[in-house]
Amino acid sequence: MLECRDISKTYHSGRGKLHALRGVSLKIVPGAAAAIVGKSGSGKTTLLNCMGGLDRPDSGTVFVKGFDLHALSPHALSLFLRRDMGFVFQFGNLLSYLTVFENIAFPLRLNGASNRKLEHRTQELLDRIGLSGAGPALPHELSGGEVQRVAVARALAHRPRLLLADEPTASLDSTTGTTLVRLMFEMGRESGCTMVLSTHDSEVMDLADQCLHIRDGLLQGQENSDQTG
Repeated sequence: MLECRDISKTYHSGRGKLHALRGVSLKIVPGAAAAIVGKSGSGKTTLLNCMGGLDRPDSGTVFVKGFDLHALSPHALSLFLRRDMGFVFQFGNLLSYLTVFENIAFPLRLNGASNRKLEHRTQELLDRIGLSGAGPALPHELSGGEVQRVAVARALAHRPRLLLADEPTASLDSTTGTTLVRLMFEMGRESGCTMVLSTHDSEVMDLADQCLHIRDGLLQGQENSDQTG
């Protein structure tokens, strides 16, 4: 499903060069939940951004379903991101002017879902994340854990083939964070979605099928667990 071959990325600033990724190669098993593990500044976010088409590597190739993601035209890449990708960010990144219902429905509306399908799928997800009656609420009325649950529902609403989550538990306490990731993995596995998240939380690592360790832009090793979905 997802393969990176010799991915390198360097950023230039007034402080010189920052080698964010140094020849990273990896494979994610189709339908698996994988964790990219490393300290702050290790290259986790840059790797996720390259995997998701949000950033272009200086060299190397990202293959998704057998095609070179960064060889797509801007239009084809935009369609792929809209239809086949889901993203969960560190602080949710919900649209503050939309209700909870509208936030979850947003990718469905972008992809042309009928009103009937949109309403059914969105309410189904609200029920699943334990916020059945929160549809009319605005994001500022939610707790941090609730915001992240809505972000997960939004990311999975259109049943993407690939879900990327950048430190989704960083702003949560350990219990809330573990519960969130367990829910995300359960929902993703049910729809056959391949999931990759960055983390330094050992409890989250235990829930993943694969753990890939990165340090200073270099892949240090890989572990496969016996997790089953």
